[in-house]
Amino acid sequence: MIKLNKGGCPTSLVNHSKQWTSDLMDYINKGTTYKDIPKSVKEKYNQKDIKDSLEMECHKKCMYCESDISGVADYHIEHYRPKSIYPEKSFEWNNLGLSCPQCNRNKDNTFDENLPFVNPYLDNPDEFFAFAGTMVLPLAGNNRACVTETVIGLNRPALIEKRGERMKVVMSMADNYVLETNPLLKDIRRKQLSLEIAEDKPYSRCMKEIVKMITKEVW
Repeated sequence: MIKLNKGGCPTSLVNHSKQWTSDLMDYINKGTTYKDIPKSVKEKYNQKDIKDSLEMECHKKCMYCESDISGVADYHIEHYRPKSIYPEKSFEWNNLGLSCPQCNRNKDNTFDENLPFVNPYLDNPDEFFAFAGTMVLPLAGNNRACVTETVIGLNRPALIEKRGERMKVVMSMADNYVLETNPLLKDIRRKQLSLEIAEDKPYSRCMKEIVKMITKEVW
């Protein structure tokens, strides 16, 4: 998980969010259960400009686990506060992000205002987690981090496996950089390595920590 910054509100939300919210709340106020509300009413957030904006600010990665979702057809627009519990926030820009299908399913409708999930838009993940190898570890005594890691499954086996695959590539590049003695080639290798652990790459936070450990340098 990396720190994310919220961009400007997409035009479709600026122009229509109030009406979309009003239409949705009309159903809610009439006693219609959320699952019975037509998708054409409750899923108005599936607009191209909204998706494009979210992809840009999330670097086309899941906001929670940093998995690449650029090739995933059914990636989810994530409602930090679940839309079925907080329908009035369904079209609130600050409540929207992107998540991979698995993180979205794990999180589901779970939310506790007294112990909210770590939100990379509002929180600095470095203040909640330690990043060691393929693991994302809640800092000792940090209950919000513990809840986030456990419920969303930030260390589920499939993620650890994918991080391990990335780690092999990054470690090899880091080793080559450390061992390089030619100044020009060393500079080239550093630039290549920097690109490989940049924020738009999968699992960049874990990979950056690995590179720092191997090279003993600041990145």
